[in-house]
Amino acid sequence: MTVISTTWLLSALTSLAGAQSTLPAGAEPPVFSFGKVFTFLFLTLGPLKIIGPFAEMTRGRDAAFRRELAYRGAAVAAVGLLVAVTIGTRILDKWGISVGALLLTAGIVLFLVALRPVLEQYAGHDARAEAAQTAATSEHPSKALAITPLAFPTIVTPYGVAVLILLMALGANRAIGILAVAAAVLGVDLLAMLGADRILRTPFVRTLLLIIGMVLGILQVALGIQTAAAGVRLLGLVGPGAG
Repeated sequence: MTVISTTWLLSALTSLAGAQSTLPAGAEPPVFSFGKVFTFLFLTLGPLKIIGPFAEMTRGRDAAFRRELAYRGAAVAAVGLLVAVTIGTRILDKWGISVGALLLTAGIVLFLVALRPVLEQYAGHDARAEAAQTAATSEHPSKALAITPLAFPTIVTPYGVAVLILLMALGANRAIGILAVAAAVLGVDLLAMLGADRILRTPFVRTLLLIIGMVLGILQVALGIQTAAAGVRLLGLVGPGAG
């Protein structure tokens, strides 16, 4: 099983690294710096949305259980993310979707995700928090929580998968670097889960996390609009001198 998994992972990485760009011949693709890639992935796959639900699902459990659940959840999330991105990029490549359309889609996704905290005020309890609370109050919480609700959809969110697939499609020649950035974000997620109880017990940390979340939300809106605007220009929906 280990040999099969390793072979599949190497095959997936090779195919991603060799994926063809969807950019028309003669055109130069817009290049996102790895710093911006990290920002995109931190906003959509990062730890701010994980700490609370993880603490909720491990409430009353010992340190060994929390530690093992965190490691299992991070491992399942990494494999699931790689599978999703492999399938997604291959589909996009076969469909021949233009870079302009990909940029516009990425911008719309980032913008809509940034609106989620506002919309959730009117939509009731968040599904991840509700699932975590149900898991915490069950009589026999088990390590199966590592798959759901921890790995999916708490760590690996649908919009996080969408953003990573779009980044991979836009930067196929830098696939390994983008995957390394995604791995770094998952590493930060793991550290956040391992220290979730300590983080939430620290005075004023909840308020600080809320402030950071609001600042990142504003940044995400700006990045979403900027990315969508670049897509609109590439699609020729506005003149080169517009904006």
